[in-house]
Amino acid sequence: MGSAKPERGVSALAEAVSSYYEGILPFYELEAAGRHDLEFWTGLCEREKPRRVLELGSGLGRVTVVLASHARWVAGIDISLPMLSRAHRRNAAERLHLTAADMRRLPFGPEFDLIAAPSDPMSHLISAEDRRSALSGIARALSPQGRFVLDGLHLRSEAPRVRQRRFPVERGELSILETWTPLPERDRWEARFSYRLTTRDGECEKSASFFARAWDPGDIVPFFRSCGLAVEELWGSFTGDPFNGESPRVIVVAKRRSESSEVEA
Repeated sequence: MGSAKPERGVSALAEAVSSYYEGILPFYELEAAGRHDLEFWTGLCEREKPRRVLELGSGLGRVTVVLASHARWVAGIDISLPMLSRAHRRNAAERLHLTAADMRRLPFGPEFDLIAAPSDPMSHLISAEDRRSALSGIARALSPQGRFVLDGLHLRSEAPRVRQRRFPVERGELSILETWTPLPERDRWEARFSYRLTTRDGECEKSASFFARAWDPGDIVPFFRSCGLAVEELWGSFTGDPFNGESPRVIVVAKRRSESSEVEA
């Protein structure tokens, strides 16, 4: 996948992203279990009290289950059939609906009180046109009082970066080496993840790469506005701290835009 060009058509992009996650699925599953964002999504649901929720890039259903415990009806969409299959086997709640769909072509009307995008599934949308399609569909799918919350990819400089992580797993340890290499186009990156799983039975390794686009915080408010969304808040952490230039992440809270109620972030 790393040899492909960043600008791709509809089917090519979906195939590339799905292929990436399918290739690393066992390792990705272990990695995802070690994230620390479930308390954030729980608190958000307690604040917003949504009845109907849509999760973009629901993957293995890790966050979807939390959302479903706070809403009457939850839909999770993803383009990776292997991940959806695993999520289906684990989550049989009647109010939880998982389906294969492309976030650039949401098949929903204005029905969701909360649309959630954990771990930035939109980072795979490299072009402005793809992002505009996704955000415009999100605006149409929000109820009048609904909120869209994006945990966005934020890289604080254009310098290459390397991050090494190790954490325990059942009967062993998972090591992850992340390498982020900037591309010539602004905010575009090639990310390479190298996994090594060490257990009492031995070691196994897997590496894969994908193209990603980070969010420029200075562009978020006008770009969201052009897609029919009004940004209400920009947070820099899962604890709700206001975003600043040194924040480790950018979390966007937005609603449907209206001339009378838009609030500038």
